[in-house]
Amino acid sequence: MLKMKSLPLAISVALLGAAAQTSFAADTIGEALSKGEAHINLRLRYESVAEDVAAGGNKTGDALTLKTRVNFKTEAVNGFSGFIEFDDVSNFAGDSNDSVNGKTSEALIADPEGTEVNQAFVAYSNWNSVFKYGRQRLTFDNHRFVGHVGWRQNEQTYDAFTVANSSIENLNLGYAHIANVNRIFGEASAVGDTEMDSHLFNASYALPAGTLVAYAYLLETDDNFAGFKRMDTDTYGVRWQGNTGDLAYNLEYASQESAGENPADYSADYMLAEASYKLAPLTLGIGYEVLGADKDGFFITPLATLFKFQGWTDMFLNKGLGNISEGISDTYFTLGGAVMGVKWLVAYHDFESEQDNGAGDSDLGSEIGAMVAKSWGPYSAELRYASYSAGDSTGFNGGGLNLMDTEKVWFTFSAAF
Repeated sequence: MLKMKSLPLAISVALLGAAAQTSFAADTIGEALSKGEAHINLRLRYESVAEDVAAGGNKTGDALTLKTRVNFKTEAVNGFSGFIEFDDVSNFAGDSNDSVNGKTSEALIADPEGTEVNQAFVAYSNWNSVFKYGRQRLTFDNHRFVGHVGWRQNEQTYDAFTVANSSIENLNLGYAHIANVNRIFGEASAVGDTEMDSHLFNASYALPAGTLVAYAYLLETDDNFAGFKRMDTDTYGVRWQGNTGDLAYNLEYASQESAGENPADYSADYMLAEASYKLAPLTLGIGYEVLGADKDGFFITPLATLFKFQGWTDMFLNKGLGNISEGISDTYFTLGGAVMGVKWLVAYHDFESEQDNGAGDSDLGSEIGAMVAKSWGPYSAELRYASYSAGDSTGFNGGGLNLMDTEKVWFTFSAAF
């Protein structure tokens, strides 16, 4: 069930009312349905995890899962259209902790079985704007602060009202009011939903040398998140996405403060500097990212697509907050290219805490990863591997971060029709 407790703006009531009136015209709605488009997507994945648990040998897990997605989009009628999408996740083989099956002695592979409405919204397009109301996919920029966690089999979507406007040339404005976050753990999980009253603002302006982005993400939760009310934050930031010939680079800064009923009283910063250079047939990349902390709290990104950042082994998820109490700096290098249509990438990450732990240490370990991928027609296949080596100290995040040598392997086959 969609958990839209209240509409954020009066205009959304008007839009829904107009959509309802349109649906009474049988000939009009019939044409919209007959000209609509249906699609099916299949994604089969095998994932294997091996963790070196210090007190008892390896902790392992593996899973063979299939995501089946079916969706339908109507043709627009007087600017109105509808979209609905169902996802089913099935587990065919393997033994792992899928986050809801209670197998905590096995390694975590957070792809629980289940069937859900992934998206269901009504949209209205006019005045160089698109309005959407309902359950929908929502992302901003590179997914660092707002993403859909598309890597996992059960996607993260939002019960929200959104507006995207492009009335002014080169300027894109985005707004979202979020009433509920449908998290990757599914309806069977106690943390499968997070009710919110959050407002997100994002503006980007394209210039000849790149794109300037400014944003404000004001999060307020109605639920205790991960056992405590830590999502209540105000985040303000700017991002520059530059491109000069074969050189592309991103610079970003954000400041975050606790807000609302957040029990912590803190202020922390986020910084990013990264660049890539095409040296045919290779692309070289380097980056430095910092999620800061102070003595009372730390910079969090609870709506992000966390798999895209800080390596692929997900060592620093920290219940979805994306940071630890000492803060994290990530220095990374990438090398990629393509051979006969097969894309490949190698990445290395070196992690350190921004503040020393109680033992005076800052070594958070390192990770190396490799990926090859190939697409042909409606099909694609990918093989990915990551290996994390723990640092010399494990007493981070108030002693709650259990760092351990970890290896993960994924093989994914997808088809879209």
